[in-house]
Amino acid sequence: MPHITRALIRKRAEHNEGIITSLEEISLHQEELESISEVLGTTCRKLKILYLQNNIIGKMENLHHMKELEYLNLALNNIDLIQGLDRCEFLNKLDMTVNFVDFDHLESSITCLSKRPHLSDLYMMGNPCQMDWEDGFEHYCIHRIPQLQCLDGKDITKSMRIVAAQHFPRLEAELKEKAIACKEKKAREAIVKREAALEKAAKREAKLQAKLELEKEGVVIEDDDSESEDETEHTPENRVEMYKEIAEEKAEKEAREKEREPKKRDYELEQLAAIERTRKNEEEGKIRQCNEGKWVFNFDETSKKAHVILDISIPKFLDSSLVDVDIHPNYVSVVIKSKVLRLNLPAEVDSSNSTAARSKTTGHLVLSMPKIHPDENSLSMRVNARDKIKAQEEKKKNEELKMKQRDLQKISGQMQAEAFKARKPTGGSVKLKGLVPVRKGGIASTDQSGSMKVVSSKVLSSNTSTSSAVLPPVPPTSVPKEGGAQDHEEEGEEEDIDENEPPPLF
Repeated sequence: MPHITRALIRKRAEHNEGIITSLEEISLHQEELESISEVLGTTCRKLKILYLQNNIIGKMENLHHMKELEYLNLALNNIDLIQGLDRCEFLNKLDMTVNFVDFDHLESSITCLSKRPHLSDLYMMGNPCQMDWEDGFEHYCIHRIPQLQCLDGKDITKSMRIVAAQHFPRLEAELKEKAIACKEKKAREAIVKREAALEKAAKREAKLQAKLELEKEGVVIEDDDSESEDETEHTPENRVEMYKEIAEEKAEKEAREKEREPKKRDYELEQLAAIERTRKNEEEGKIRQCNEGKWVFNFDETSKKAHVILDISIPKFLDSSLVDVDIHPNYVSVVIKSKVLRLNLPAEVDSSNSTAARSKTTGHLVLSMPKIHPDENSLSMRVNARDKIKAQEEKKKNEELKMKQRDLQKISGQMQAEAFKARKPTGGSVKLKGLVPVRKGGIASTDQSGSMKVVSSKVLSSNTSTSSAVLPPVPPTSVPKEGGAQDHEEEGEEEDIDENEPPPLF
């Protein structure tokens, strides 16, 4: 069963930003608590409101440190005696609803409450002494606690106090008789419970032995849980058992949820293990190029003379403690977040004078390694530089070609637009000298009847010298009508060409 701890108090003090020393209000209800720990009083001395309802607390204790306590809620617990409130000077409200305060402890409980001068509101509903003494409990409490202003939600009037004072001698004698009877009843019930528990244990043991004998013979018997539901009486013992079962179920549920949660990784420990494993393999001669983390890297030998620059793209906000660099004359080994990056160098370098730094803007890891022989790998550097220049020139040519094509398309569109404006209003075909078939670059056109004619690709006219005109775009072809007469007439019209027309633009 759980107990009141500093961790629990801090968890319930979220409204106070987790500060428990200055806490004035805390709720610890439904926590299956069995007792009031001393930690609560020693750490939260300034508490004014304390909620402890719906637990299985059996005794009021460790409240003497809470001198500023004003409201205490202990409803739905297993308390049978009100005590431990001697130092709670400012207590003005106490809730003891549905507890187990009976006649044998009622007189001492009321005596404890009568010494609290500021107590004005009391709740005792649901206790045995209140349920079994409805006609006398109210008057008895009103007379014994004169500072009380409200009992079980009912305001106390002067007439109620007068009636209570009149009935008090009779109620006091009646209470003594009820207390004696209650003690005798509890003694008898204790004997009966003890005998019932022994009998139940004997039955359980006999049943278990019989089950074991049957299992030896090969007979399987299912468990019968019908007897577990017999006890339904509202007693402290039954409440404890019930809450223990609830606590076990809650613990099992939390354990299952904890197993389903992703395991917390210790990246620093993983990094140390990866470094140790990698360096051990390198000492044994197991040196192979690898890139376990798929890091993007780039070698540069031209930006800084006689140096090899290695740029590794790692996340900007990756902690530098998770990066380990080991530079050798012929290769470099980097462990980044337990992932190994090992690369052969293009030239032999001076590892003792090499440097490693993180970029403040991008977070990249930059290794600067001076060459032992400055001219080493110069041929490949020149080849790479030449290839780089060629690639840039080719890229430039492709861009220029694309620009020319776009300009030609733009000019063609403008010429077609001007051709629409310069077209003759008759709507007939344009007659040119020197016909060119469509398959050789000619342009097809149609007359008013819808038949297609071939138009020459020579220059159209020099009348529009200020703007270059082109024939309109090719309209959709039409199917010629049946009969050859019409075709013959069209061919005749095509031969009638104006010799004064200039050659086409294309």
